[in-house]
Amino acid sequence: MTLAEDLNTISTFLSHEEIQLDPSSDTQHYDAIILCVSAIFHCAETLFEAIQQRGSSLTPTLILCGGIGHSTPHLYTAVSQNPHYAHLASRINGLPEAQVMQKILNTCYATDNAKTSTVKVLIEDQSTNCGANATETKKLLRKHGISVVEGKVLVIQDPTMSLRTKMSFEKAFEDDQVVFEACPTFVPVVKEVDGRLRFDESGGVKEEQLWDMDRFLGLILGEIVRLRDDEMSYGPRGKGFIGHVDVPETVLEAYARLDKSVQAKR
Repeated sequence: MTLAEDLNTISTFLSHEEIQLDPSSDTQHYDAIILCVSAIFHCAETLFEAIQQRGSSLTPTLILCGGIGHSTPHLYTAVSQNPHYAHLASRINGLPEAQVMQKILNTCYATDNAKTSTVKVLIEDQSTNCGANATETKKLLRKHGISVVEGKVLVIQDPTMSLRTKMSFEKAFEDDQVVFEACPTFVPVVKEVDGRLRFDESGGVKEEQLWDMDRFLGLILGEIVRLRDDEMSYGPRGKGFIGHVDVPETVLEAYARLDKSVQAKR
């Protein structure tokens, strides 16, 4: 297996794509949609464009999740470098991630003919990790008297954390019989070009919209450590933050080869 193939094996597993948003579909409906804010704007843009077209027929409630954490500076930088959002850069420094995304939603997607106004938007701006995204969202829904018990909820997250985030919400809402579906909006694919790893843009997401490759490598390697259920993980045998995850042997083997390759280059 090549380095790119191993990366793509892990990326596909972590993205955990269960559904793709289809704005033209009248059958897709969720009791709530949760957007965990990140610097990968494709996730938010895909959702916001769907809400513009469908409004409350897609969901009555949108929760924007994210406080101020170690990844927040990446969001500020991404806003300042994005031609559509750079005009907001001076107004977002110091804001929690959810409030940054709220400004983008209100400024760029709440046009007069859009159906965005038919959706209730809640701001969860206290969380700094996946687990807190889930527990703080549960508190927020209760505060506003919104029940998703026995309902269906869509979770949109940076593809590198999509699986773990869904697992975190399932853990937090385990007594409520909620069906959570993961929607990363795309699955990152890499290829080797002249001996260097590059993101494949054939899926429609440009390389400049994505992670620095070293950061991407670090993120996906770190996720496998958290997900495999051993004493170092976030699973039941470790810290107990999420339920048990069956990591396929092909993914574990790809991780071992990739980790060895990365360590050798340090």
